[in-house]
Amino acid sequence: MHLAHKMEYRHPVDQKSSIEMIPYTPDFQQQYRFIYNECYHEMRKALGIKPYDFIQDDSFFQTGMNQVYLYIHNNELMGSVALKGEEIDDLIISPKYQGQGFGKKILIWALEHMESKEICLHVAHWNQRAIKLYQTNGFVITETFEI
Repeated sequence: MHLAHKMEYRHPVDQKSSIEMIPYTPDFQQQYRFIYNECYHEMRKALGIKPYDFIQDDSFFQTGMNQVYLYIHNNELMGSVALKGEEIDDLIISPKYQGQGFGKKILIWALEHMESKEICLHVAHWNQRAIKLYQTNGFVITETFEI
């Protein structure tokens, strides 16, 4: 049995974003595909979700990319996040930049740019590092379910 959690933003943190993000552009499609697959591969494999590399072809990029924002530094994609109504989704950081505070920076940026005041996200229980990031930045687990 594999679990996931719905988390809601219940305890606002008093922090301001220190980064700028840009709307997704196809100029970064190859970097995005690589980082997205690299970030989710280990989790999908551990949970037995195939394909392990989710982005198999360009069809992934046909819908929903207008909700994705990129954090670029020196023309390199360092991370991204999708803002989908009241949900923060697919917050990813290039593995070579993980553990350096960029996840928190992107999360704070996302919170500032959400249109909804009721904000949630979903995270696999397997991803304890992400759960800790979200909990220390105002999110609480409100629901647990099987995936």
